[in-house]
Amino acid sequence: MQVLEPAPLDDDYLIVTLLSAGLAEILDRRARSGSDEANTDGLLPVAWRAGFGRLWMRCAQLGQLPDWSDLDLLALCGRPMTTWPVALRLSSADLDQSLLDGGRLTDFAVQGVRIAGSDVEAGWTQRRVFDALVQAASQNGNSPSETQEAYARLRRFLIDYAVVDDTRVMELERHLPKRDNSGQTYVLNLIQTAYDQKRATGDERYRLCRRCGNVVARRGVSCGTAGCGADEPTRFVDLKPLAVTYEQNRATRRYIHDPGLVEARILDDLHDDELAGTIRVTPYPKLDQLDILIEFLDRSGRTQVVETWGVDAKDQVSATLLGRSFTWSTDIRCDRRYLALPMHRWRRAGYGKDLRAALAGRGHDVRVIDEKSLLRKVRARARELSR
Repeated sequence: MQVLEPAPLDDDYLIVTLLSAGLAEILDRRARSGSDEANTDGLLPVAWRAGFGRLWMRCAQLGQLPDWSDLDLLALCGRPMTTWPVALRLSSADLDQSLLDGGRLTDFAVQGVRIAGSDVEAGWTQRRVFDALVQAASQNGNSPSETQEAYARLRRFLIDYAVVDDTRVMELERHLPKRDNSGQTYVLNLIQTAYDQKRATGDERYRLCRRCGNVVARRGVSCGTAGCGADEPTRFVDLKPLAVTYEQNRATRRYIHDPGLVEARILDDLHDDELAGTIRVTPYPKLDQLDILIEFLDRSGRTQVVETWGVDAKDQVSATLLGRSFTWSTDIRCDRRYLALPMHRWRRAGYGKDLRAALAGRGHDVRVIDEKSLLRKVRARARELSR
């Protein structure tokens, strides 16, 4: 998890990331206490107090001394920031965002929480699932290559299955059978961490979004996944559990499944007949140092690597926050480095421009590209090198 660097004086991203981190802790406390009321007795999170203080100073700079209370600011967080009574210095796209929606963090606020380094909702959930994922992979691998293969398989499982029955989980356990001291498989520990368990007395039918695979309440209702619309077609999946079905908890869906959809599409597109024998693709090399490693092979199409591309795929609301928090692992040598975006982000006006501006001068030498253009470039380069 990356910590936000000191913000330049000409913007207010530090304010919104601090407020987002504070909101995450407020909601976490509320959930644990069972209270519907915010705590405003002076014991609010440090991040919230710091964000409130910086916002007050920002207003003072504009000659608008605020008379807001914490409850007033909480109410503002549920509105687009363009409507706040202070002109925040954010990109025009980000000003249209709010921090709360129906009492829950928006995707924009979640991104801010992660960048602020808050160990509340995002960090805690990601760490638990990631730790279980790495443990299951490492325990089922007798060599680095076996561990890597197990990790990629388990990571893809979390992306492919928003809902699953115990029979499919048991099939996965047969392939990755290692158990802990209690006799439970490490795979089942991962599933129980990433999914909510539901007792089943018979077959279960779920309506899923045809595009992303998330559970949809009923036809015509949006699945809520970025890039999917309310009119996205749905499909039914019939599960035949022995005793239990598993549905991804909201945190896993938000931090693992949904952002992983673009990774899965790119990986699937790279495994087509046209590219067979010309490239070697490694998903999540070195246990997720990158999302995808593409090695272009010589004419024999077998062992000699003549060029290597690295790809990190990101699906995040704010291009500016993404650019400021983005890092590239130096553990893997790459001739080209790509930051790949899903089409619904790429097509948003100004997103690519804002992202490049935020990346400028950070020394990554990373090329920003959309997922479809990346595939075209891979195919073109594979043809060039195989001549």
